Amino acid sequence: MNQEVPKLKAVGSHVWWLLIIGIIGISTSTLWIRLSDSEEVNLALRRLAIAVPVLWMLSRRGGHRVALKTSGRAVLISGACLAVHFGAWMASLAHLSVAISVVLVYVHPVIVYVIEVARKQARADGIRLLGVMVALTGTMLLALNAGDGAGDFEQRDPTLGVVLALIGSFAFVGYIFAGRAASRDLPTSIYTCRAYGVAALLLTAYLLTTGELHAPESGKEWSLALLLALFPTLLGHTPLNAALNYLPPSVVSTAFLGEVAGAPLLVWMMLGETPPDVFWIGSPLVVCGIVAVAWRGTQGGRHGPDRAADLVP
Repeated sequence: MNQEVPKLKAVGSHVWWLLIIGIIGISTSTLWIRLSDSEEVNLALRRLAIAVPVLWMLSRRGGHRVALKTSGRAVLISGACLAVHFGAWMASLAHLSVAISVVLVYVHPVIVYVIEVARKQARADGIRLLGVMVALTGTMLLALNAGDGAGDFEQRDPTLGVVLALIGSFAFVGYIFAGRAASRDLPTSIYTCRAYGVAALLLTAYLLTTGELHAPESGKEWSLALLLALFPTLLGHTPLNAALNYLPPSVVSTAFLGEVAGAPLLVWMMLGETPPDVFWIGSPLVVCGIVAVAWRGTQGGRHGPDRAADLVP
């Protein structure tokens, strides 16, 4: 007998706050990374390793007790995909300019939306698709005018760089869909604690294998590790993961593009680095695209069953 898959929870005003807080949180990532002297994969590991015990304590205080096998496969897939996303994208930076790498890794909203439509998880909606394309256009304008174009970057193996960046994008798609499936059965604090823990273990194994695992070498680096854990992880990724309970994956995936618009603004405010003129064109495009996708997603998400679990083996 076929069992009906639960539909999305009702969308209230608090869901918009989850998106806003999440976008602001992830937008701080570039600021802390710019201030750090550490290698990026180590930074990714530190932010996750610090966030995990905090989320574990929050889940304990909330009285949540959930068996490890509950949505265990989805959690493992989500954590593995997050680790691959961090590792592959950051590895691509050794072969591509930041601009080209960012454009490639941020194609995931289109991939997510195509999968949703193909699996009848969402309707072929012109407004939502237009919103995704507008947000991606703004992302491309910002990335290609970031002052780090291919003309001043010696590419070692551009083909490998493209492959790695696309792997990072597809891994993020897996992270979003697996997270959506796990969120049906797990509170956000437990799901994120376990998924981030899996990603941290895999990143640790990678850094040990390559001999690149390093602890923070100064008080400044410890402080930045804490800031990375607090803002882009606990107040960034975690609220956006919570939004997966209420919004289609394409909406949450598109919301992550807000980092491209918000990061230069924060760096300008905190470090005095004036963004390029194109920022004032690209950034509004990203914001408008996200708002269009999110608004349409709050309407279209109720028209059919939530079939996110179908995407997890």
